[in-house]
Amino acid sequence: MTTNNKPTLFYISDALCGWCFAMGPQIEQLHSAYADKFHFEVLSGGMILGDRVGPMGNMASYIKQALPRLSEITGVKMGEPYFREVLDKGTYLSNSEPPAIALSIFKELHPDQQVPYAKAIQDLQFKEGKDFNQMETYLPLAQEAGLSEEQFGERFADERYRLIAQQEFAQAQAWGIQGFPSMVAQNGDKLYLVTRGYAKFEDLAPALEQVLAQ
Repeated sequence: MTTNNKPTLFYISDALCGWCFAMGPQIEQLHSAYADKFHFEVLSGGMILGDRVGPMGNMASYIKQALPRLSEITGVKMGEPYFREVLDKGTYLSNSEPPAIALSIFKELHPDQQVPYAKAIQDLQFKEGKDFNQMETYLPLAQEAGLSEEQFGERFADERYRLIAQQEFAQAQAWGIQGFPSMVAQNGDKLYLVTRGYAKFEDLAPALEQVLAQ
């Protein structure tokens, strides 16, 4: 889509993706620099769905081994509560759908704040060690967004928002996006793959300038 004559930049992320969490500062910088030139749309990628949903203990050791490299490359570190409450306990059920539902609710309320909300949701787990499967996890963000606990709870259980999340998963698949984070720009009827995987602002900005020049 092209909104208000501006091209659209789709940021395809997943709340459970550590590299997407690490990408947070870069996408925020990009949003600050290009919000006047692009309409920013955050899509939930659906990294862990269906048969892949399972206890964090199944992959905790792999994640722990990968985190030092992530921090070395990006300079981003996970909060101590994430290690203590999520990785070490190992009982947390990894499922990309609940945080995608929450994001779809916030996006509908404040479509111009999609990038900050995507990052704020990830902070709940990667900094604070919260459980994405619990509705209560999102209440601080819901209240900031202007929703009462009851209003947010009704939306979180509403099938409509689950379908919106599933449509986003399907869109990522239709584009052939298999790794997160990824970014796709749409200018007119043309699509451009801006990045597949983590990238820094200084590498992303030239790619966006090329899209604008088309």
